[in-house]
Amino acid sequence: MSSAAFAVMLAAYKRRERLNALAFGIITLIFFYTTIANIIERPDGIRIATCFISLIIFTSLISRIWRSTELRAGAVEFDKAAEQFVEEAMACTEARTLEIIAHRKVRGDWQEYQLKAREVCEDNHLPYDTAILFLEIEVADASVFSNKLRVRGVQVGTHRVLRARSAAVPNAIAAILLQLRDDTHKLPHVYFGWMEGNPLEFMMRFLLFGEGDIPVTTREVLRKAEPDHERRPGVYVGG
Repeated sequence: MSSAAFAVMLAAYKRRERLNALAFGIITLIFFYTTIANIIERPDGIRIATCFISLIIFTSLISRIWRSTELRAGAVEFDKAAEQFVEEAMACTEARTLEIIAHRKVRGDWQEYQLKAREVCEDNHLPYDTAILFLEIEVADASVFSNKLRVRGVQVGTHRVLRARSAAVPNAIAAILLQLRDDTHKLPHVYFGWMEGNPLEFMMRFLLFGEGDIPVTTREVLRKAEPDHERRPGVYVGG
C-alpha cells in the first residue's frame, strides 16, 4: 500500500496536479510511518516477506540461467527493406557464405559503420569490397520474451543495417543467423570484437540485462540449436 500510494503521488506530480500530489504525498508518509512502526513492533512480518522475496529472486535467477542458451525466438520476420538488403548482399557475392558484422550503435552515422567495416575486414583478412550486412540488437526489456523476432532494414549511406529488438542479444543474433541460413541457403558468418573486462561481470550482465559476453553465448546458443557443425553459422572474434 505504501508503494501504491507513492506511485499515485508520482503520477499526480507528472500530471502537474500539485494539490493532488501534496495530498497523496501526505498519505504516502502516513503509510510509510505505519509500515516502519509495524516492522519495529512485529518483525515477524518483515522476516516472512524477506523469505518470500528471496525465494522469488532465487527461482527467477535459476529460470533465467536455465533459459540462457535457448533460441527463444519461435519465428523471425524480415521487413521488405531487410529482405532487399539480404538479396543485394547475396547478389554481390558468389561465395557460399553471408558476411555479417554484429554491431552496437553509438552515433549511427556513415563514418561509424565505415570504420567498423574496415576494422573487421582488416582483423579477419576479408577483402574491402566484401558485401557486408550490419546486425544490431537493441534490448528493450530483458524481462520480456517474445515468440516473434521482427527485423527491419535501415540504410545508412552505403551501408545496409539489420535492426531488431529482443530480450537477449546473443539469442536474437543466433535466431537471425539460422533464419538467414534457411532463407538464403548460404552459411552466415558473424564477426564480433573482443570485449575486455571481468568474465564474471559479463555473465551477470547477460543474466540480468540480456547483454554481456555476446560472442561466446551466441556460439553456445548456435551449438545447441544446430548440432551439425557443417550447417552451423560461423562465429568469429577479432580485434
